[in-house]
Amino acid sequence: MCTKLFACCQGRIEQWIDFASLEIDDHLLCWFIPRMRVALHLPPVEEAAIAALKKALSVLNSHLASNTYLVGHSVTLADIIMTCNLYLGFSRIMTKAFTSEFPHVERYFWTLANQPNFRKVFGEVKQVETVPPVAKKPEQHKETAKPKAKEEPKKEAKKVEKPKEPEPAAEEEAPKPKPKNPLDLLPPSPMVLDDWKRLYSNTKTNFREVAIKGFWDMYDPEGYSLWFCDYKYNDENTFSFVTLNKVGGFLQRMDLARKYAFGKMLIIGSEPPYKVKGLWLFRGQEIPKFIMDECYDMELYEWRKVDVSDEEQKERVSQMIEDHEPFEGEALLDAKCFK
Repeated sequence: MCTKLFACCQGRIEQWIDFASLEIDDHLLCWFIPRMRVALHLPPVEEAAIAALKKALSVLNSHLASNTYLVGHSVTLADIIMTCNLYLGFSRIMTKAFTSEFPHVERYFWTLANQPNFRKVFGEVKQVETVPPVAKKPEQHKETAKPKAKEEPKKEAKKVEKPKEPEPAAEEEAPKPKPKNPLDLLPPSPMVLDDWKRLYSNTKTNFREVAIKGFWDMYDPEGYSLWFCDYKYNDENTFSFVTLNKVGGFLQRMDLARKYAFGKMLIIGSEPPYKVKGLWLFRGQEIPKFIMDECYDMELYEWRKVDVSDEEQKERVSQMIEDHEPFEGEALLDAKCFK
């Protein structure tokens, strides 16, 4: 129980770290840096960055309305990163007029920024009073033409003796080969995963007749297994772009399994809270242990092995692969593929 609780908290911390980086820091930098003339200043791009930043701060403000910290009841790494990212905004570009729309974010930032450990790094923080103007380009002065110096007679180049090449050092011991992944030691399977991924990617029409039929023709139930997954905390999926980023982060962290897996993740619903459901094809009969150990997101989902002898489950697999809509009576917000 304690292990699962720790994994759940760790997963939420990682999600808030992603949010702080992708939704707060990125948009702040997109607004601030061009005004320093470090990058090209384009008003439409700046307007889009400010709109996206306000949207993200609104999400953060809603969460902090009933929470002192991002996860749990004490400062975590997520709070440290979020506060550091907000520091740039409060100290350099977000005026009081801008942040007053987000009172819970203000309370959160000033509470943490005035903690002793933060003050050691930030010093005394003062909120910027005005948005910095766009810096002017420095004027380029034309250099006056310098009179050409008289050419000196060329001196004969002295012959430089080449340094003797050092004698080759004694050959070092060859590095030990890395241990093979246990999945590479399984008996060969007639199903070639790359062939299926290629068929999936290249099928543009008649998907059910070509790709889905091809999948079941290729599928090897002895060498591979299929799994359904359901996100445990769908009630938290109240903002579409946060939910999409959450799933996108999961797929990025699954990159270690690309050689051994194929997956589909569906974000379901026309209004919040959105449901997240997935289908995964793994090499072997169980979810690979190295994936469970190294990808913390796995603990955030309920996993159920597909019984391919059950026609209803088999049809559900087909519908998830082809992004069938409506899916189980609901609209699809988005579908993401891991291949």
